[in-house]
Amino acid sequence: MSEKSYAQKLRESLDALPVKKKCCVHALRDARDLYEGPLPPEQRAEEIAAYQSRVKCPNCMSHFIRALFLLHGSVTDPTKRNHMEFAVDTAVECDAIASLMASVGFTAAQTVRKNKYILYIKDGESISDFFAYIGANTAVFDFMNTRIEREFRNNVNRQVNCDTANIEKALQASERQIQVIRRMAESGLIQTLPDSLKITAELRVKFDQMSMKELGEAHEPPITKSGVSHRLAKIMDFARAAGMED
Repeated sequence: MSEKSYAQKLRESLDALPVKKKCCVHALRDARDLYEGPLPPEQRAEEIAAYQSRVKCPNCMSHFIRALFLLHGSVTDPTKRNHMEFAVDTAVECDAIASLMASVGFTAAQTVRKNKYILYIKDGESISDFFAYIGANTAVFDFMNTRIEREFRNNVNRQVNCDTANIEKALQASERQIQVIRRMAESGLIQTLPDSLKITAELRVKFDQMSMKELGEAHEPPITKSGVSHRLAKIMDFARAAGMED
């Protein structure tokens, strides 16, 4: 026997939720009755759109919408993507459910797929809020956890990309500095530099794989990373003034 899908498990958990008030029991039954009888789609749509005027308590509406979701709704496993939808046979019913959803604060888009009229939400936070509204706490936690994990992964990726870009930039700058210093050495210009800059230039070429921090520690006495950066900038200024930097 194949493993149950995320949507199937969610349906079962929703179906098993206890209902405390009689009026809410009736709200669940009202939605089911609309699709068990021979009502034409137009009349069914009118009943759905006007249901807000018939609720007995604040929870009746959420139970009515829960029943509509159990009849026509589906949701994708949030670890794969964010997608929740209602699929009905007619445009008037789709419009009616959209109107009902909007009346309680949920905006959904519409499309047509395989002769079904689809009302859908793709925003993870909105889907989470919807399931909280109809009492599906398991789904709420799933969407919250998935959103947190996705955000964490995105932040890590952004940081890695930023670090990689910074490393590449530093390597390019280092290669450029070494090329310029070698030209200065070949021309004899390196000998005209102040002793402090000459030492830094020699160390930059000798330890071409070192970071700025490591290069600073290689000086005697050691200097700071910003000190190394300042000296290298001065060396490049000398090279530029002598026409040795393109």
